[in-house]
Amino acid sequence: MLTFLFDMDGTLLDSSSAIVDAVADGLTNARKRIQLPAITPDRELIINSLGLPNDEYFRTAYPQDSVPEELRAEFALLYAEESEKCEVETIAAGNTELYPDVYAPLVELKKRGHTLKLFTNSNTAYCDAVVKAHQLDELLTEHLPLERARELGIADTKTEMVKLLCPDLANTVVVGDRNGDIEAGINCGTSTV
Repeated sequence: MLTFLFDMDGTLLDSSSAIVDAVADGLTNARKRIQLPAITPDRELIINSLGLPNDEYFRTAYPQDSVPEELRAEFALLYAEESEKCEVETIAAGNTELYPDVYAPLVELKKRGHTLKLFTNSNTAYCDAVVKAHQLDELLTEHLPLERARELGIADTKTEMVKLLCPDLANTVVVGDRNGDIEAGINCGTSTV
């Protein structure tokens, strides 16, 4: 049997609508908290930054010149905090969707005896909320967000996460939508999709 290791955003979850709106709301809230003037969130920049590790994402998913340099580190932390709140609320309200025709193949793979796992660059609260809201916990043997892996000191990159989650690399398929997902699988010698 095989182990299928799935990325989450852009692979299983269509995060291009409700989550982008939640991150835009998080940006607005963070600007209010740090007392910066309101701006129209750059949705394209938010979308293009999806899939980056959280710490990098919230340092880059806003127009850099809109925040004074001396406030950027503090702003990135507030932006992450506010976005996480908005994302979890959006997910809990049922406003996110898996891509069409994703759930049934996952059920079939599980039924055939394959192991299903998830790895993601997202934060822990967001990942856990998605897994719960979309009943993925019924199908997944394990799910690991990068934030949790770093907090536990067990992995710092997606490549390290592949090695940790899938000790039998020859029988592992990494499924992702971004170069980083595919490169992690290739670096470990797994099959990739």
